[in-house]
Amino acid sequence: MSTRTAEEIRADRTAAIGRALTALLAVTAYALAWIVKRSWRRLLPVYWVAAELALAWVAGPLGLSWQSVGIVALAIAATAAGWRARSRTVRAWRAAIAVVLGGYAAATVAAGGADAMAAHPTLTIAVPALLGVVLGWPWWHHLRHLTPAPAPAPVPAAGPAAEVIDPLTAHWQRRWEREVVAAKVCEGTTVVEVKEPRPGVTEALVRLSPGTKPGPLFKSGPDVEVALDLNEGAIGWRSTGKRAWLRVVLVERSYIADGVPWTGPTYANGRFEVARFADGSPGQWILSLPHDGVRGGLVVGSTGAGKSRALGTVIANALDGGVAVAIGDPQNGQSLPAWRDAVDYHAGVEKTLLLLRRVHAEIMRRSELLAGVGADAFDENDPRIRALGLRRLIVIVDECQLVLIPNTPIVALAEQAAETMRKTGVGLIFATQLPQMKSLGGSVRLRDALVAGNALILRLSNRGSGTTILPDDFVGDPFALPREIDGKTTAGMGYLRHSNRVGMLCRVPHLNEVAAAAAAPRIPVRWNVSEIDPASRIVLPGQHSPAVKAAGGAGGGSAVDKLRAAFGAGRKTTTVVEQAAPQTPAEWVLACLRRGPASAQALLDRPDCPVEQSQLYALLGRLKDAKRITPPAQRGGPFTIAG
Repeated sequence: MSTRTAEEIRADRTAAIGRALTALLAVTAYALAWIVKRSWRRLLPVYWVAAELALAWVAGPLGLSWQSVGIVALAIAATAAGWRARSRTVRAWRAAIAVVLGGYAAATVAAGGADAMAAHPTLTIAVPALLGVVLGWPWWHHLRHLTPAPAPAPVPAAGPAAEVIDPLTAHWQRRWEREVVAAKVCEGTTVVEVKEPRPGVTEALVRLSPGTKPGPLFKSGPDVEVALDLNEGAIGWRSTGKRAWLRVVLVERSYIADGVPWTGPTYANGRFEVARFADGSPGQWILSLPHDGVRGGLVVGSTGAGKSRALGTVIANALDGGVAVAIGDPQNGQSLPAWRDAVDYHAGVEKTLLLLRRVHAEIMRRSELLAGVGADAFDENDPRIRALGLRRLIVIVDECQLVLIPNTPIVALAEQAAETMRKTGVGLIFATQLPQMKSLGGSVRLRDALVAGNALILRLSNRGSGTTILPDDFVGDPFALPREIDGKTTAGMGYLRHSNRVGMLCRVPHLNEVAAAAAAPRIPVRWNVSEIDPASRIVLPGQHSPAVKAAGGAGGGSAVDKLRAAFGAGRKTTTVVEQAAPQTPAEWVLACLRRGPASAQALLDRPDCPVEQSQLYALLGRLKDAKRITPPAQRGGPFTIAG
């Protein structure tokens, strides 16, 4: 029988306790590693607090100065900012935590390091812990509520017709139900499929319940943006061809916030990119379609909203596609001056009016030529049309409100041209900065004919008075766009009416018009009608000129009709009576002044005044320069007829 000494027994017990502690530490370390691995993205950053305390503890024994600790803290912050994360928000908050706690560690070392921590444990432990909780909360909340929880594998749905639902679709199904439908927005809709075409962009297929109409959903974009906390114009809808299905595009990362660079013309098969949507997809302008002629359009935007860039993009792409371009500029060369030598340019109100009259005559002449060869619509590849020498033509009139004056014959002329142009290969594009129907002469017919082709609505400053120029089915709020967002200009931002991103913001490329005009090919305009005589009267198709009417009255009709007329017993006949063409604004002013002297304010106060204040003053100035009227002796006095 062996005997053991007390020292041996104590050594065995110490060894057993050591083994037990080692095993406990190993189990604890494994458990901590498992917890951190499985849930470190969901925990408040307590490990940052521990790192700060460890840095302060080891600084003393290692002899580190507070400057060295600060450098180490900055290195940790740089690593935290550059370390891969699910979003920029996570990186930013992670770097902020490292900077603040690293700075506190440097301050602790400067105050005495481990000695200060031993002397003031509450101050040196509680404060970092509190800072970690305060700074870590936004990070934790972002990860917890705004990112989908990781799933090991897709989970099949129950039932005989089981379908596999991927984690992304499941996440957006929960968010859509919890944040959108629960807020009484887009009620009767269900997300059934989701994909991410590019980072920060989500495209969802939405199922509509019976009785849910797609129309109101297209206009619910702002409410969805509020419900999901997205930026303005970040929602876009598009049809799928079935009433029960819609696609909605949600943008969490805008691709147009910093502008859209101009990379050259993109014309192909009658289409080109006139703007870029917030999700990075192209917004197309349809210039022509096969066997369908040429389409016009409407461009509206306030001063500085990017209207000239948009028109320059249209011109550059049209010339690149071999389409002739003519420009009417009522502002005497101030609109689109870079394109003066590249296209058929007409400066001034009178020349723009003559251009519109010539375009109308060209459209009517082309209609006769096409009917003569049996062509129902304009197709440049048709041998019959090539034999006629006809080619596509677009006519752009900027600041059209200066020439389309209500109750003038030019408005009726523009209506007929816009309603007939497509089948003749001519496209008419009007641009204005005033969002009222008065800018189009008050003609709803003209507005509808233009927006049936294309409509680009940029930022607008105010709604003004009167009927809005925006179409009834327009989706978007260009009046809510500010001039700047976070110090960045919104020039070029707006909405495309005909697009597969209804309600989503788009942006016109940052075009250098001078360089684009210099690089564009020169396409001459081939007119089939001669220039319009400025002294000629406007006669619409279907009306008879005075000469024709007189000839018909002198020698028209049969002998029997003449005898009946002589004895006052004529039969009932349908007589075509020429309607006198409405007065031009200049003729109206001269007629008023012939009745007696009148001031500018008196002319404006007349209920039949056909122009606005700025247009009247400009008209009076032109009449004065032409020496047709005499200005008043003092400001505000009456004008009189000259001579």
